[in-house]
Amino acid sequence: FYFFGYAFAFGGDPGKKSFIGNSKFFMLGMADESGIEYAHWLFQFTFAATSATIVAGTVAERCQMNAYLLYSMMLTGFVYPVVVHNIWSPSGILSSSSPDPYLGVGMIDFAGSGVVHVTGGITALVSTLLLGPRKGRFHDDEGNKLQEPKTFPGHSKSLQMLGAFLLWFGWFGFNAGSAID
Repeated sequence: FYFFGYAFAFGGDPGKKSFIGNSKFFMLGMADESGIEYAHWLFQFTFAATSATIVAGTVAERCQMNAYLLYSMMLTGFVYPVVVHNIWSPSGILSSSSPDPYLGVGMIDFAGSGVVHVTGGITALVSTLLLGPRKGRFHDDEGNKLQEPKTFPGHSKSLQMLGAFLLWFGWFGFNAGSAID
């Protein structure tokens, strides 16, 4: 996201519509002495990472670490930023904040409900279709179909509660930060 993602998402001329951003690569040209644009970068980075982690939960135990890192770089460096640019950037085609919004309204998205979750969800669906079910879940080691799917043991309730707390706490930042214009 540092090298290309932010530039693809928020680079470009606000008065001219474009499909993808074309400035601010490597965060160059962000001469903001107050630090607001750097804070915006960090805030947007967390949204990009969230989009990638939605997919991580889907492909857990199904792909190798190298594949996970490669898809994460592609998702946060290109796919997600193109969606962000078109919806959240003032120069985006679907942006409601552009001078001439699509159909007079543009697309309105609050706190990543469409951009983050739809991008992550569609990527997760495609990944799941490509990878298939977990090994040993529906077929044995020889490829014979099991009469009943193999059940997985329960996970740590403490870690589940910690994860729920972290998500709940993170939503305060996402939603409050999204309300700032």
